[in-house]
Amino acid sequence: MLTTQSLRRTNYESDMTQPQIPPAGITSVFDGGAKDAVTWERGQRPVTPETIKKYRQSVVHEPGKIIRHPGVAEDPIPPGPYGVKTAAPPGQNVTEVIKNYPDSELARWKLEQAENIYASSQREPLGRGYVRGHRIPGALGTERPFGIAYDSRGKELARQAATVIFPTDRPAEEDPATRSQYVRSHGDYLPGEQRRRNYDWGTAGVDPVSHRFGAVDKDPEREGVRRALQTTLDPALQPPKILPKLHEDYKATSSDYLGRPKQLGTGDRPSLAPGHTFGVPSMRKGREPGVGELMTGYYGRGEQDPDADLGKSLREGFRNKTKSGDETRVFGVPTIRTDMVRLPKLRSVADPQNYGNEPDAGQVLRPPLAADLGISDEQFVALRPKEEIRQLVDDAGVNMSEEEFDAAWALAADADGAGIAAAAATTSDGKPRACIDTFFRARHHLLAQTLQIAPPF
Repeated sequence: MLTTQSLRRTNYESDMTQPQIPPAGITSVFDGGAKDAVTWERGQRPVTPETIKKYRQSVVHEPGKIIRHPGVAEDPIPPGPYGVKTAAPPGQNVTEVIKNYPDSELARWKLEQAENIYASSQREPLGRGYVRGHRIPGALGTERPFGIAYDSRGKELARQAATVIFPTDRPAEEDPATRSQYVRSHGDYLPGEQRRRNYDWGTAGVDPVSHRFGAVDKDPEREGVRRALQTTLDPALQPPKILPKLHEDYKATSSDYLGRPKQLGTGDRPSLAPGHTFGVPSMRKGREPGVGELMTGYYGRGEQDPDADLGKSLREGFRNKTKSGDETRVFGVPTIRTDMVRLPKLRSVADPQNYGNEPDAGQVLRPPLAADLGISDEQFVALRPKEEIRQLVDDAGVNMSEEEFDAAWALAADADGAGIAAAAATTSDGKPRACIDTFFRARHHLLAQTLQIAPPF
């Protein structure tokens, strides 16, 4: 009997291998499957042991750390400063070398006395100009500065600087004499100006406007090059030319004439019909097949029949010859071993064989609605009496009054009784039966009538 306890799958059979069934026995690791083996705890990877860490390249070449050989990786680092101590010889230290100017007045006076012996200190004293020994009058350069006075401020206000940089006045025209002088000395021709050399054409008796320079043939000939390239244009009668036969034979065998076959030196060809086709025909006799027959083939009825040995072994002694009555027999080992009488008592974890107590390919591709609870579709369509249906409804937590239950039961029993034989739709004591799927469909139909909406199915 299907109850709420069986729906929750608390009672399992020993030969079931559903994924919801926990393994039997006592385990020290909770749910220790393949998923836990490849998933790190708390999002952390396992730590490399200290004895192996010193050999890993990621640890030896870790950024910010000294590369140490694995043999000395665990040696303690000696305390104290590192490096080699150097003993400085007695003498001036760094402070005295960097310090270049004394602090006291006496030391500075002593330094000045020592520097006065140099000519550069006398001619170019520190903080004053170069002394050259010139004597300048007292009033010169004091009342009036040196140089020429230039009213830059006034010229700027008058925009004289802009006129100098961007002149607006046109330059003065040059006279012809100056222009010709620049042409002779610098070749200063204007853009597009013709270069004239001022020849005296009157003395030579030449008019440069109509005269043509160059040599002229005494006997001019028109279209000479054209006639030389195309001899047929010459109206004069051409005399016959006698050429060697060797040259003519070579020309006949090496030249390609349009519309004529090439001579290969095999002699004169026999007289052929105008529509003659050269080559070997693909079919000498019969009708030539078309493109459709070449693509699909033109096999006879006997050639299209399956082979006599189709599905049979070609090796003698290994053929499964059927006997009388075995025409529908299926040879081989079935995928689901329902033919085994004795099932193995202990299933190995490496045994992938299905013994009929596991879902088939159809259930795997299209699992039932309650496959996660281990309930198949057959249990939903199994016919049950009214008392069992009432118990399932109450255990499922569906609140239905007696009137609602009786109305849905009458509709479901009538539907299952009309589609199933009367013997199968009633119990041994003559009471009607119905399945749980038809009962809830009848309930949805009644609710749709109450809400005045179309039923969902």
